[in-house]
Amino acid sequence: MKAFFKTAATLFQLGFLFFFFLGLSGCRQTSINSFRQRPHPPRIEPDYSDVVIPPNIAPLNFVIQEEGDSYFVVIHKVGEKDRGIRIKSKKNLVKIPAKKWRNFLSKHVGQKYSIDVFIKDKTNGWVKFQPIVNTIASEKIDSHVAYRLINPGYVLWWDMGIYQRDLETFKQSTIFSNQATNNNCMNCHSFCMGNPKQLMFHMRADYGGTILLNDGRINKIDTSTPYTMSAGVYPAWHPDGRHIAFSVNKIHQLFYNRKDKSILVYDNASDLVIYDINSNTITTSPKVSTKRAENLPTWSPDGKFLYFCSAPQTSNTQKRDEVLYDLCRIAYDTQANSWGEVETVIQASDFGLSISFPKISPDGSKLLFCASNGGYFNIHNSFSDLYMLDLKTKQIDPLPVNSRQSEGYHSWSSNSRWFVFASKRDDGLCSRLYFSYVDDSGVVGKPFLLPQKDPRFYDTFIMNYNVPEIITGPVKVNHLKLVQTAHGDAKKAQFDSTVNIDALSGATWLAKHKKDAD
Repeated sequence: MKAFFKTAATLFQLGFLFFFFLGLSGCRQTSINSFRQRPHPPRIEPDYSDVVIPPNIAPLNFVIQEEGDSYFVVIHKVGEKDRGIRIKSKKNLVKIPAKKWRNFLSKHVGQKYSIDVFIKDKTNGWVKFQPIVNTIASEKIDSHVAYRLINPGYVLWWDMGIYQRDLETFKQSTIFSNQATNNNCMNCHSFCMGNPKQLMFHMRADYGGTILLNDGRINKIDTSTPYTMSAGVYPAWHPDGRHIAFSVNKIHQLFYNRKDKSILVYDNASDLVIYDINSNTITTSPKVSTKRAENLPTWSPDGKFLYFCSAPQTSNTQKRDEVLYDLCRIAYDTQANSWGEVETVIQASDFGLSISFPKISPDGSKLLFCASNGGYFNIHNSFSDLYMLDLKTKQIDPLPVNSRQSEGYHSWSSNSRWFVFASKRDDGLCSRLYFSYVDDSGVVGKPFLLPQKDPRFYDTFIMNYNVPEIITGPVKVNHLKLVQTAHGDAKKAQFDSTVNIDALSGATWLAKHKKDAD
């Protein structure tokens, strides 16, 4: 009896293996020899065609938007008849095996590859579309991108958090969520030169303050002082990792019933200040605290110049969205705490557009900025586009990445070859993350959408990707300590006693005199 059961078990195993390998061989079709040729490439979503991609990006999974009963996809080097990656499916979802994708990219760095799509239906049999051709760049992109996720509906702002995504995989993790702080507003996160060990972000309302992560230390700072109109708002780390420039703003909003511009965020006043982490001191200068609106600071990579946007004040509320911001800069010596003179880099009245969110490439050669028909807060403005200033030739060009919808906040990779930006091009409502390559000649490639494991992900995901920052690695933080710090009291920053308060002619000066009057 035991021999009978043993023999039966062996036959069952052999039969199972036979049918398993039979089924496997049916799924591993290696080629299609008979097909009809279509004169155009297939429609795919996301549109991963004619793009330059990093050699370390996660699989660019996509949906084939062509009708068929069976689908067969071959990914191979252009001009080479190697097997490459072959995927056969009854569905139009193309999910590329991660290990094969990584091996394929590493093998063909700096080369072009082709995506051949075959579709079979009962009427025509197999048809082959014109190939999709992409390029694998020689330069990698930094491994992670950090961003805020927030609802696009204005009244649902309380559900938000700061997250990070591994660009080499599909892993997303939470840096901090406002679920831990009574659903308060948290915004304006910023890294020092893409360093994941140096991060700051603001919390508003309950538990208000600036959270500072600095090489394993977590602190909470109150950057408001009696002589500044607000706590720090828009930040920019100095390359030395010790100083952070902030704008201080009196922010207001107007609401419209227009599709192209639903909300206008504007300032009644704004100035610039610099926070010294080591001394816990806020300083400024009459040169950047004027009756004009100084805003949106950013540093040159060598740390010698502070770039910013500047506009005249207007008392006409109806004209707020027509205010044009210049691009300016001023020299600042962090060691001597001394300021140079303000220089105008781009005069908005000559350029014809308002300039906002300047970001200089880490190699110091290019300045990427947003330009719109007025104001500085471009997220809700469909007229917002990206422009590039060549800092050597002074040439200014609109980028080919622009769409008919808003192109917003952007960030450079550490090697100056890649940048990320937020765009509402897909539906005009939700901002998504797009990446573009910049070659040796400054030519900008077609943008590609942040890939997801399920290529249908964005069909149902309604959160906004906001303020993307490319970083060189993951943020590693003790979340318990972070929550405890967020719930604790903020350390009060001190105002620089060497600043001539009475020489401040902007709204910072008004804040001081209002305090005296009170």
